Amino acid sequence: MPPAQLQLDERIGTAVAAWVQDKGYVKSLVTLEEIAQDVGVPSDQLSAYIRLHERCHVLAWRKRLRIAEAMDLLLAYPGLPVSLVGEMVGIADKSNFKRQFADLAGMSPREWRERHRLD
Repeated sequence: MPPAQLQLDERIGTAVAAWVQDKGYVKSLVTLEEIAQDVGVPSDQLSAYIRLHERCHVLAWRKRLRIAEAMDLLLAYPGLPVSLVGEMVGIADKSNFKRQFADLAGMSPREWRERHRLD
């Protein structure tokens, strides 16, 4: 990579890392453009960065972040209703949350919680 590209890549990486640390992915953002605006970079640059470093589209990456956060919440708060966990990670529709969770985890949030419970 040319030096200018490396600097840009580093700047975007820093902005993306800060957004992840601040849990920007739990906001109910829906478009690539809104995520890019939140991160503070142009959408084409964000998209290229995520494709290169995460090997997927920005929205698929955000979905992975949300479901990982949901998994943490399901274990940390065993009495918390699954629907509330979905809302907390930015997926307000209960059936949509369950579908997205199952797409990545291979089972429903409730089943996942039961299998991974730390008694």
